[in-house]
Amino acid sequence: MIRQIILIIAFCFITVSTIGQHFVILKSGKKIECVVNALNNDTLEIYVDMMLQKVPLIEVTSIYFAQHVEYDGKLTEKAETISVKSGTYTIQYKIKNRKMTTIPPVSNATEKKGRVVVKVTIDRYGNVMKAEPGYIGSTTTDKYLLTKAMTVAKAARFDIVMTDPLSVEGIIIINY
Repeated sequence: MIRQIILIIAFCFITVSTIGQHFVILKSGKKIECVVNALNNDTLEIYVDMMLQKVPLIEVTSIYFAQHVEYDGKLTEKAETISVKSGTYTIQYKIKNRKMTTIPPVSNATEKKGRVVVKVTIDRYGNVMKAEPGYIGSTTTDKYLLTKAMTVAKAARFDIVMTDPLSVEGIIIINY
């Protein structure tokens, strides 16, 4: 029985040592695959190949889970274009890994027509922090439609993604 317990414990240590759960990025640019054990007195305790190493926290820039895929939040062509209805209008948006949770109302009190593309910046909580109408792909420069589209974009809300960068860029398209 004791022999089986020792074998199980040894297997766990071997598994932990060969498969790092984290990546620690140092200020020097060095990337360490490891298992983070503890943070004591501003010192990060990590295991690399079953050996305990202590790294001063001041030398660490980031800690990621091994599955983490870095995404800088910039506008990307890889994002899917999604369409939603707002009354008789269709709103399209292209924001990587995000779903619109609050569809804003769209209105046009004139007979003016055009497509307005709004470049947006969204925080992790799904709030639109910045909206710039007249982005590439817009077919109008009419101030009224640009202002209406900016208001629509700022009223939109997206799902919360805490693993995203602090801000994510995307576009919202409104056809008037």
